[in-house]
Amino acid sequence: MERVLAIVGDYYHPEEKIKETLEFVLKNTYWVDYASINNFSMLIREDPYLVIIGRENKLNPQDKNSLIWMDDEIENLLVDYVSNGGRLLVMHSGLASYDVSGKYVRELTRGYFKYHPERKMVKYYGRYPDKDKDIYFEIFDEHYFVEVDKESTNIFLYSTSLDGESVAGWYHEYGKGKILCLTPAHNEALANENLRKLLRDLILWM
Repeated sequence: MERVLAIVGDYYHPEEKIKETLEFVLKNTYWVDYASINNFSMLIREDPYLVIIGRENKLNPQDKNSLIWMDDEIENLLVDYVSNGGRLLVMHSGLASYDVSGKYVRELTRGYFKYHPERKMVKYYGRYPDKDKDIYFEIFDEHYFVEVDKESTNIFLYSTSLDGESVAGWYHEYGKGKILCLTPAHNEALANENLRKLLRDLILWM
C-alpha cells in the first residue's frame, strides 16, 4: 500500500478525532504514518505518496505570542516535495494561523482561514473535480470563512449558512504535484457519512 504522511491535531482539534476519520477513510487502501512537529521534516524527506496537514500553525493559540511549528525549512521542504510530484491535502485547521506572506500560503495553499461564527447548520455544495457529479450535504459545523486566490486555483466546493457563503474546497497543480484544500469539518462533524465519502473520493482522485 502507498504511504500517507499526516500531521494532525492541535489545541482546538483533538488528534484522536482526525485520526479516527482518516483511518476510516483510508483503510485497506493507504498506510498512514502520523508525524509530530519534531519528526515531520525527517519523514517528508522519505517522499510519501501523499501529505496531509490538519493542524493550525500556532502551538498555543490562546497565547498572544504563541510559538509556531512551520518554519522556513519546513515550508521549503513542502515546496520541493510538491513541485517534484508530491500530493498535498490541507484539511480544515491546516489553513489556520499560517503566515499569509509565506510560501505555504502564497505558493501552496493559495488560501487561508479568516474566521468562523458559532456552529450552526452549514450546507456544502459543488461538483467533483473529475466527474460530472454534484456534491451536496449538510452538517452542524463551524462555518469556515476563507480568503482564496480564486484566479490561481480551481474551486469545486462552496459552503453556505445563515452567516453567509464561502469557498470550501479548491485544488491546483504546483510543478509536477497537486494540492487540494478542504475546509470541513470540525471535530464531531468529521463523522458525517457524506463528508467521509467525499474525503475518500478526493484522496483517491489525488
